[in-house]
Amino acid sequence: MQKDAIDQPDLGRVIARRKPRSLAIRLWSRVDKSAGADGCWLWKGSANDKGYGQIREEPVGNAIRGIKTTTHRAVWTLTHGTIPEGMNVCHRCDTPRCVNPSHLWLGTHAENLGDMKTKGRAARGDRSGTARLNSKQVRVIRKVLNAGGCARTDLAVLVDVSTSTINNIAKNLTWRHIDAGL
Repeated sequence: MQKDAIDQPDLGRVIARRKPRSLAIRLWSRVDKSAGADGCWLWKGSANDKGYGQIREEPVGNAIRGIKTTTHRAVWTLTHGTIPEGMNVCHRCDTPRCVNPSHLWLGTHAENLGDMKTKGRAARGDRSGTARLNSKQVRVIRKVLNAGGCARTDLAVLVDVSTSTINNIAKNLTWRHIDAGL
């Protein structure tokens, strides 16, 4: 083979690239609407680690690829316009892969957390990542408090939590879902 043949690109071969498709076409082509107008329209594509569908937005400027966004946010933008700063796109149906516009609503982070709590989906007790106690320990604490067998400060030292934690359990401000089993 000659040296200049190696240095020259192969001009006879053309790389065929797919024609870019709009976000709307890419998104709606991967949605299962078989549940009907009132049911959940499920995203059939990839999802993030929390189960929410994800898709790349349109590239901006000289970018080759757009940034990833969740599909429910993309649907909101396509159907209602820009999402105001500081607002979340929330689900009425609590189905992360659902993209039915009638199931989505705009709310603040606090409203979204309140909705989650109202529906009983908030992590509490043993499911909370910050809990220092478990349900069994709280039951024992409640039994000891009800029997009056120990001062709250002593009980706090015994189970290695603050006195305010014991006070909150005693006043039923925390761990309300756990009773003493009496």
